[in-house]
Amino acid sequence: MERSNSSEASPTVLSIECLRGSSTGDEWTGDMLQTGDIVEDLRIGTSFGSVSAPFKGGKSGVQKILHSAYKAKQTSIVVRVRRGTDEFAELQACIVPNESAGRKQYMLRSIGDPNYAVGFFDRTEAGCLDLQGNERLSLFGWPLWLTFII
Repeated sequence: MERSNSSEASPTVLSIECLRGSSTGDEWTGDMLQTGDIVEDLRIGTSFGSVSAPFKGGKSGVQKILHSAYKAKQTSIVVRVRRGTDEFAELQACIVPNESAGRKQYMLRSIGDPNYAVGFFDRTEAGCLDLQGNERLSLFGWPLWLTFII
C-alpha cells in the first residue's frame, strides 16, 4: 500500500499474517516470517520480476499481482521482510489459492515446510512494530511472564 505523507503518525504498510504454523518449530528461531513483519520486496517467478514497497493498493493490489502470476503459472516467489529498522528475513514460497479467504485470494506456502503458510495484511507501521516486539517477548507461544509462572 502506498505510504501516506500526511500528518498521520504511522503510515500504512503491507505486513505478513501467519496463516498456518511450521511443523518444525522454525518460527521460533526467527528464520521464518512472523505476523507483523513488514513486506519490503516480492520477487515473482522468472518473468514477473520484482515489486517493492510501497505497494500500490496494499493487500488488494498484491492479491491482483499474485492472481496474475498464478494464472501465468509463475508461482515461485521470494518475499523479503523487515523487522524493526535494520533486520531482514526472506521466505522462498509458492503462490497457492487461499480457499478459506474466498475467490481470487492467494497465500504463500513455504518451499522448505509446506505446512507453513502466510498471507498479507494492511497495518500501520507502528502496529507492525508493536506486534514484532510482542513476538520477541514470547516463548513457545506463551507471553514471557506466563512462561515463568508455569
